[in-house]
Amino acid sequence: MKSPRKLRPRRPNILPTIGLIVEGDSEFAALPLLHKEGLIPNCPPMKTINLHGVGSDRHPIGIAKMVTPKIIQLALAGCKNVVVCFDREQRPTCAPQLAREVNLAILNEFRSRGNVVPRFQVVVADRAFEAWLLAGAESLHAAGIFNRVPGSQCFEGELGIQGRKGTEEISSLLGRTYDKTRDGPSLFRLLNFVEARSHGSGKRGSRSFDKFLRSLGV
Repeated sequence: MKSPRKLRPRRPNILPTIGLIVEGDSEFAALPLLHKEGLIPNCPPMKTINLHGVGSDRHPIGIAKMVTPKIIQLALAGCKNVVVCFDREQRPTCAPQLAREVNLAILNEFRSRGNVVPRFQVVVADRAFEAWLLAGAESLHAAGIFNRVPGSQCFEGELGIQGRKGTEEISSLLGRTYDKTRDGPSLFRLLNFVEARSHGSGKRGSRSFDKFLRSLGV
């Protein structure tokens, strides 16, 4: 009778996989590239779940009920940390406050179920993934992708032209219609991430993108 196979210990240079729950196809395709293509040094691998939309009118309790089973799924799959990332959209609540409200709602959902609470973090893109792309507009212009650099310093939190949260601005900069699923990941991999996350007075970078990267430990 064969003896049970012993599990090999994780090599010290292999980073633990992070669970990632995202709102849509663009993020599902783009964000794991940080590790897969080595876009940022020491970025951990990700096991990603696509919610295929959250709904811009969904309240924190509704979001919690949607994502809690996914957090459990990723925790059972061995992810020691789970990052929940969704868009602020047109919600009036600021991104940090919305993240806190959803975080509390998730904790309450776990308690009502009687489950042990795994480690998780909530990040709200302000107002959408496209704001993170526009945060790196200078690098995309330098790469010859954008036809100019936008005049405004920072798009973070803006609703933009027609309230479309950056898609019209990116179309104008590309000189053609922006396709979220096709263009989102290809633009993301060309970003200067130092520039895109550097936020504050006079800077173009995104505070919420910096928050997301810090949630990954990079």
